[in-house]
Amino acid sequence: MSRPNGGLITETNRQYYAGAQQFYIDSTGEGKTFTSTFDTELVFGGSDPLTGNYNKNNFKIFTSPDANVWTELTPALSSEKGTVVNATGLASTTVDLTAYNQDIQTGMVVTGVGVDAGTTVLSTINPGASISGNAYVPFVTGNIASILDEYSVIMTTNITSNILALGSNAVVDDPLPPDTWTTYDPPTRVTSVSTNAGVTTVNWNKLQNGTTIGMLIRFQPAITGTTTLTLSAYNANIVAGMGVSGPYISSGTIVVSNTSTGGRSVIVLSKVMTQRADSNGAYTFFKQEITLNKNATVVDAEILTFSNASPFTAINNIVTVNVFLAAGTYLKIQLNEDTMHDNNGSYGYTTLHDIIDNFLIAYVGAGKLIPSVKKSDVVFHAKRGLQEFSYDTLQSIKSQEVSIPPNLSIIIPQDFVNYVRLSWIDELGVQHTIFPANTLTSNPYEMPVQDNKGVPTQDSIEENIEGTSVINERWAGTDPARISGALMSNQGSEVADIYRTMWGDGYTTWLGQRYGMNPELSQRNGWFTIDERKGMFTFTNNLKNKIVLIEYISDGNAYEMDTRIPKMAEEALYSHIIHAILSVSANVQEYIVRRFKQERSAKLRNAKIRLSNIKLDQIIQVMRGKSKWLKF
Repeated sequence: MSRPNGGLITETNRQYYAGAQQFYIDSTGEGKTFTSTFDTELVFGGSDPLTGNYNKNNFKIFTSPDANVWTELTPALSSEKGTVVNATGLASTTVDLTAYNQDIQTGMVVTGVGVDAGTTVLSTINPGASISGNAYVPFVTGNIASILDEYSVIMTTNITSNILALGSNAVVDDPLPPDTWTTYDPPTRVTSVSTNAGVTTVNWNKLQNGTTIGMLIRFQPAITGTTTLTLSAYNANIVAGMGVSGPYISSGTIVVSNTSTGGRSVIVLSKVMTQRADSNGAYTFFKQEITLNKNATVVDAEILTFSNASPFTAINNIVTVNVFLAAGTYLKIQLNEDTMHDNNGSYGYTTLHDIIDNFLIAYVGAGKLIPSVKKSDVVFHAKRGLQEFSYDTLQSIKSQEVSIPPNLSIIIPQDFVNYVRLSWIDELGVQHTIFPANTLTSNPYEMPVQDNKGVPTQDSIEENIEGTSVINERWAGTDPARISGALMSNQGSEVADIYRTMWGDGYTTWLGQRYGMNPELSQRNGWFTIDERKGMFTFTNNLKNKIVLIEYISDGNAYEMDTRIPKMAEEALYSHIIHAILSVSANVQEYIVRRFKQERSAKLRNAKIRLSNIKLDQIIQVMRGKSKWLKF
């Protein structure tokens, strides 16, 4: 991945330290996209943890209603439920739900009784096609007979107290004309109503200025505990089975029936609704019809589950969320821990991809040092330069921690070029160097089977028959103590008898101190060999089950263009590419080639000095050690 903005830091502190990028959902909907600005490229395999491709992801997606509690976005999380209504009990591709659910989308997998495996949603009703209607709330009018005070009036008409809604607005006006009602601001609200001996007293929060005897007052009646809803106009499209949304409508409420009464729709509901008299707002009626890709046999009140098999996808660092996201919620891209580690400290490096792109921009073109060159040539010379630098300049030492199995062999790392050091780790975490057994033994490359005359035998295709290595078997069964001379005399070894004669049974306390002993043998850390034929490290049996650290050199080309290069060696690599291209180009004078060869050598030397990482305090420490006197 090419670094954005030419390598400038663009990640936030949260991205770098926590590996997380957060987004705010400002509008409701599905199919929303979110662009990652991590320096690390997002790798996507799948969005279902139950599939193997999910493990290819280097990130996870989380959602939260408040940015505090986060839940991973998976098919299980994105599942929605719907209750079946108007079911015929016959196989059908259409299923009606009691209430519209905007989270149920095309492509979701459907499960439930009577639903075959692999059933998905083909289409669902759009809420924009729903039917709307306004509630009708009749008013009650009366005249003011007398004003007791600024809070109470007596009505000329006996009004039953239970038809007045406490807290509702009261609208007043002069008798003529009767159609010009006025609502005051702040509104006049009813606080209590009482009827005694045929006299109705209405108490208000406070009368408006100008209220007089004889004025008409219009009241909104209280409607409570009802299952019916009256609309201001009849709508024949509202049919049984539709869902209802609006003021004081319970979740899951549906239309049972719709009749025309006085030019108005009188609707019976499946659940009791509590309607305030002043809640004459708009109501929406809908019947969610789900079309499936297979026939389903369901019954009324059955609950179906709808889940999204792929709640999100990612390509080119753009995450697309296929499930419904509510406005005011949050989404987070969270890198995996290993990916975060790869990103940590990455500012000190640049990628081979960036090296190549920067070279083509800076050095190639009309009027520049190299008028024209194929990108493939630049890639070749850049990889060759990186390969050469890796051996003695970049110090690209990699390490691998492994455990030695009972067969005493481990596979050479995939990008291995040469080893630096092998060591086993003790209980304190201290390294103990394991030495190569170069002069002690070797791994044969071929082991032909011989006849009694010593002639190799062949198989049916005239190839030598391979046997097993006797050398490897003997080496694997050798006790390293027999090589170092650390056996006691009672172990019956010829070597032990020799050392017993020379030193006695107490010689083991002087291991490695015997005069004239080969230093290669005077150690107890064990030995290793490299089996080139099998591509494996082999160890002596005293290292079985021990933890071993393999430090090795890689040529830097094992991972294509994402290979990291220290910025301190970036200029040296540019010089290498320039010299490599000019040296194989026709019509380039020799003195120019020599000039850039010298420049390549100079910048390579500078890179080695920079990457040596020698600090002044370390030099001082060494010099102080050299100033000590040796006393005898």
